[in-house]
Amino acid sequence: MTNPPLVSIIVPTYNNEKYLANCIDSLLTQTFQDFEVIVVDDGSTDQTTKLLETYKINPSIRVHSQPNSGISVARNKGLKLSRGQFISFVDSDDYVAPDFLEKLITPLLQNPNIDITVCGYQEIYQDHKIHHPLNPQIITGTEATKNFLLKQQDFDILIWNKLCRKSLFDDHAIYYPVGQIHEDNLTTYKLFAAAKKIQYLKDELYFYQRKNSYITKNFTSTEKTLKRLQAKEQMAEEARKYLNTPDFDLVCDIAKILAYFAFIDNSITGHIEKNYFNEYRKKAIQALKSNRQNPYLTNKLRLYSKLLSSPLSALYWIFRKITLKSI
Repeated sequence: MTNPPLVSIIVPTYNNEKYLANCIDSLLTQTFQDFEVIVVDDGSTDQTTKLLETYKINPSIRVHSQPNSGISVARNKGLKLSRGQFISFVDSDDYVAPDFLEKLITPLLQNPNIDITVCGYQEIYQDHKIHHPLNPQIITGTEATKNFLLKQQDFDILIWNKLCRKSLFDDHAIYYPVGQIHEDNLTTYKLFAAAKKIQYLKDELYFYQRKNSYITKNFTSTEKTLKRLQAKEQMAEEARKYLNTPDFDLVCDIAKILAYFAFIDNSITGHIEKNYFNEYRKKAIQALKSNRQNPYLTNKLRLYSKLLSSPLSALYWIFRKITLKSI
């Protein structure tokens, strides 16, 4: 391509020969064609590298190979190599709808105040699908950042169902933390905070494979859960320093409380060791006492506070044992 593409799609991959072709093919058949695909091969040892050789003849595809360094390094390398005005990340074991780019980029081209578009998605299992359509709306970056921290919904946190102006990364020096698992928790809120406005689309345009991927799923269940929970707690701490306003201090206090309850609930369900229950119960009770006047403290958390403060937290334990059965 002689002219820089409008969109750069960054695809980190590692040992993903089974799904990679399906992913790339879904990108090459987009109805919107002004894009480049940057595949960052993060030290694959299977047939991934050989498979990528067959795509190199396509002028829309650029392949970068590097020693295995983790998904954050791969994403950062893709950002450095990108030439587009807009950035999208796609995981190499997933795929997208033919109009993925067309529907995501249209609002960005029509309204210079919109910096990020977000689409719905589907979780693909062996025998069923889970649909995640979104509520169509346009909100400010500040409002979206508060929602991110207070609600912590996957469609906000995860980067792969979004199209962002590259200037958000460049102008605010936003990079993925090296060596960090669940790196989206520590990065996407920064993009939201930098954005003027964010538009949510109802359309389910991204298909998330709930199958094995060496990129993000190479831990045992307990290890994965602990990494996820630690990232939630770390996010609340880092967001306070990054956002650094009195209002966001209150928001981050609630985000920290939510992280504490995530540890508590996962110890109840047995996803992590039981010793985390008492440790985070004490933290949660103290934080809830300190935040009684916090305007962002929800009625649900006020109820949880009462249940958690019962002798040995018995009421909370019983209540969550019932309500968490489906998790």
